[in-house]
Amino acid sequence: MFFHFFQYVKFLLNSTNQHGVHSPFVYHLVTKCFYTQGNQKHREQYRKIQKSALKNKEVNFPKLKLKKPELLLKVIAYFKPINSLEIGNEAECLASTIKIAQPNAIVTTIATTFEAADDRENLLKGTDCKLLDMGFFNSTEEGILPYFESCLLKIHNETFFIFKDLYQSKEMKNAWAQIKQHPQVTVTVDVFYYGFVFIRKEQQKEHFKIRI
Repeated sequence: MFFHFFQYVKFLLNSTNQHGVHSPFVYHLVTKCFYTQGNQKHREQYRKIQKSALKNKEVNFPKLKLKKPELLLKVIAYFKPINSLEIGNEAECLASTIKIAQPNAIVTTIATTFEAADDRENLLKGTDCKLLDMGFFNSTEEGILPYFESCLLKIHNETFFIFKDLYQSKEMKNAWAQIKQHPQVTVTVDVFYYGFVFIRKEQQKEHFKIRI
């Protein structure tokens, strides 16, 4: 708990808003997505799904304040990904959340314990997506790195990735640092509880910490 709190204080001291962003791509993301009010209907739909899931004791549905899923809804509505992949050992009904903002989305979920490389390759070969528009890493385990590298075989220039809870543990913080330095990664946007990764060839390598 202390680690998480200390990291949050450090984040606040080192983060900025749109005025500290000089990349047009990231500036538009912050001002036209992160800092907008979002879609009220999307929020209402999420609340209904969440309420129904909790009532039916679907323990895998996130018992979260709305801030985190609301940002996810805004990002989905902004980028409109069709082929999405969720990788993690805790299902959080991501497909339901994505389909609120992007009804035509195809979401493949891989629940894994991050074990053998053969298992990783077989799981990714079994996905329906030929090229990924979005990858969501629903885990805070250090073993996400090999999965991320496998996903890079299925990207296009507009593919983006979301990593959750970057500072939940020292292991996840270290994994995030390695992801940022990956040679194929050009832009990262850290909002503390989510990390956004972009592989845009036309962008120079930059890392941003944005207060939401």
